[in-house]
Amino acid sequence: MLKSKKLRIAALVIGATAAVLSAPSFAQRGGCMGDGPMGGRYAEGRYADRMKMHQQRLHDALKLTPQQEGAWSKFQESHPFAGSAKRPDPVDMAKLTAPERAEKMLERQKQHQEAMSQHVTAMKDFYAQLTPEQKKTFDEQTQMGKRGQRGGMRGPGPQGPVNPPPAN
Repeated sequence: MLKSKKLRIAALVIGATAAVLSAPSFAQRGGCMGDGPMGGRYAEGRYADRMKMHQQRLHDALKLTPQQEGAWSKFQESHPFAGSAKRPDPVDMAKLTAPERAEKMLERQKQHQEAMSQHVTAMKDFYAQLTPEQKKTFDEQTQMGKRGQRGGMRGPGPQGPVNPPPAN
């Protein structure tokens, strides 16, 4: 009986300690609006910097001619995240009702889809001006990243293409 009581007390102490130590991880606010530690305004600046770096790497790899530069500029300017795409202010969104927030999100999705349509058109115009070798480079440099990460000008990485041809 005494041993059983000691085990219960030990289990209670361990459980309470685990709860106290894990509390900060639950206190972190990170909703669907990207306002957590890895999202929101913090991530927007880093994303823009990475996007510019990837664009420059692709531009350098393509070795564009002066005649192709205009189409390249239009292609880059058409990217949906090139400038004005900003997340809604979490404070403003919190003031809305759930249906109003859903309507705002739906409107943003429609705007994004329209921007993506324009981007695809600009990409097709640019791609049509590339040589076969440049098209191959463009295709390799813009495929999805490793392990299903969201892609976009990441390139094949050090191990080669994501989906190499099967060995015979």
